[in-house]
Amino acid sequence: MKILTSICRILVGLLFIFSGVIKSNDPKGTAIKLNEYFDVFAKDVQVEQDSILYSITDNLGTNEQSSFSLMPSDSIKTIEIVQSGIRKIYYEDEETQDSFLGSDVYVLANNQIIYEAEYILEDTTEPILFNVNIKTGSKEVLLDKKLQLSLNTKHEIKEILPLYKYVKQESVWVGFFRGLRPYAIHFSIIMCILEIVFGFGILIGWKPKLISWLTLLMILFFTFLTWYSAYFNKVTDCGCFGDFIKLEPWTSFYKDIVLLVLILVIFARRNKIVPLFSKLFGWNAMLVVVISSSVFAIYSNMYLPAWDFLPYKIGNNVKKLMIRPLSARAVDSIETKLLYEKNGKVDTFGIMDYPRTEDWKYVNTINKIIAPAWKSSVHGFEFSTRSEINNENIKDTLLNSRTYTILLVSTHLDKSYEKSWAKIKALVNGLKTQNVHFYAVTATSLDNADAFRTEMQLPFYFNNSDETLLKTVVRSNPGVMLWKEGVVIDKWSCRSIPSIDKIVKIISKKKDK
Repeated sequence: MKILTSICRILVGLLFIFSGVIKSNDPKGTAIKLNEYFDVFAKDVQVEQDSILYSITDNLGTNEQSSFSLMPSDSIKTIEIVQSGIRKIYYEDEETQDSFLGSDVYVLANNQIIYEAEYILEDTTEPILFNVNIKTGSKEVLLDKKLQLSLNTKHEIKEILPLYKYVKQESVWVGFFRGLRPYAIHFSIIMCILEIVFGFGILIGWKPKLISWLTLLMILFFTFLTWYSAYFNKVTDCGCFGDFIKLEPWTSFYKDIVLLVLILVIFARRNKIVPLFSKLFGWNAMLVVVISSSVFAIYSNMYLPAWDFLPYKIGNNVKKLMIRPLSARAVDSIETKLLYEKNGKVDTFGIMDYPRTEDWKYVNTINKIIAPAWKSSVHGFEFSTRSEINNENIKDTLLNSRTYTILLVSTHLDKSYEKSWAKIKALVNGLKTQNVHFYAVTATSLDNADAFRTEMQLPFYFNNSDETLLKTVVRSNPGVMLWKEGVVIDKWSCRSIPSIDKIVKIISKKKDK
């Protein structure tokens, strides 16, 4: 049992330290994964709300129907039916076509137009009947307005729908899980540090009773998360080893089951474990581990990961990563099985040998991927440019231009590191004398980006890109990258923005080579 316990301690200790170090290397990546779990949990505990359905009809054949789901924050909705004044309505060429008298009809919900149409009201043999009907998913009518349109009418109707009567109270857990999102990075850093500390404590036998209890509770928590992800197919990658090793949900769960068994052995033998070092040395060793792991995690969060396992790491040729190898599969290899029933018994057949007699009844088709197609590690590498500023293709420039390109990335401008913008401004001004492209991209809306640009007096405009892509490209907000012909030459965090002299120096060294 001593040998078994020692083996379990070594395996668990080393695995915990390895997992903690990998995650500490990229605490922002771990925080992103935690937010995925928070979102999943919040969504799963939400109460299913009722639907509101509306239909707009007239006796000319209009029949528009739509619906929306109630939100917990819904209280009232203002519905307006407005008929404009009588005006001339022209069709096609105004100079040659006759005009008709008519008016426009609008239906607005909370000042947003949900229906608009123009009606010709003269020379009609029968009046135009217009109807707006709104009801709940349970068929309770909230509004039923029948109007007659004519040259003598000008409707201006405003109704208030008390939606709060139909809103179901949300569980407090929804707010709880959503409230955790702003603190994900703090949880990430703490969790990474605890993994390293627990792993080291198990290895040296420091306070075996306490460490055994804490480690058992941690692995039970992790096992629940991986089971939840796998069973409900919620989070496709648990993030156990960051971006270094990607594990399928069920693989992560089985890994945690094995760890749980090993930890249970340690837990059962906790009273028999003898510390490797004296009490004083053990305390000092643990203190060193706590401080060093904390410094490493905090440094990695403030700057960039020491080891970049993402596809946009320094030295990677992103363009080549996007090209499928000739030996790689272009499409999924799928095995198709057909289910047929006869005399109450269901049998499985292949696509070539299924029964063709009438006594067999088709039930279902099952497609199983037996060999997945090749997938690039580069996903969603797209940027939208501002046509009023330039018509350049940012993606094409980054991947193909022989000229160096600076890419400034800021996922959310309102959450960016404010002190970095003065250095960025100086860098961009310095680039004007160099033959270097410059692009700034953000996931913030362009209107808000323009307001931010004006406030910070920045000498450039922002373009848009996907938030997930930007978080993957560089783990900093903002971050700066240097590209050439699809290769990531270098990258810097918001706290280490390079000067123009440093950029010129890097370019000069590359040219000398």
